[in-house]
Amino acid sequence: MAVISAGCLVSRSGANGAEVLLVHARGASFRLPLFGIPKGVVEPGEDLETTARRETHEETGLRVRVRASLGEVRQKSGKIVHAFWATVEPESETAIDAAGRCGSPDAENDVCRFYTLAKARELMIPAQRVFLDRLEERLG
Repeated sequence: MAVISAGCLVSRSGANGAEVLLVHARGASFRLPLFGIPKGVVEPGEDLETTARRETHEETGLRVRVRASLGEVRQKSGKIVHAFWATVEPESETAIDAAGRCGSPDAENDVCRFYTLAKARELMIPAQRVFLDRLEERLG
């Protein structure tokens, strides 16, 4: 049975257009595109959106508002990832520094930062890039 996880593709308006929040797992290689959305395994009795918000907060320290579902993908590992488009709640905006970094990422990740859509596409796990396409459709 495939592992099912959920997370948020968090967007904001940056100086050069839309930006999205990506995390990088502590200890993972920087040679490959291994950045992704903050996400985690769905706990028993938890719905996908609740998991996505909880995991995003745990991994980034940010409270987010879910705007819409971005569907699901199956990663090379077989894991199914459900993504939701979200924006940062006003009370969490102060937790992001001038360079777009999270002030309190968790111990699982060594990078938690906003990137332009073009840069995010270069850095992301290939299977998750479709979430960028789906976000761009929504943003117009």
